[in-house]
Amino acid sequence: MALSNITISRLAGVLKEDIINEIYGSEKYVEIMTDLISEALEKKLGKCDEDLFFELAMCLMDRIELK
Repeated sequence: MALSNITISRLAGVLKEDIINEIYGSEKYVEIMTDLISEALEKKLGKCDEDLFFELAMCLMDRIELK
């Protein structure tokens, strides 16, 4: 049985928040984001003070969100 596009869209709307929470709670998400943010920061800033690097990475992690 195929669902209509409207039904699929409504179902996605209902599930969205739970799915986002599952993703945010995943260790894989944290691991991937940490790696990606670190790589991007190093690309932009080069080598810098470790404490500054860590603080920037944590701040960026808090500001990046799934839409």
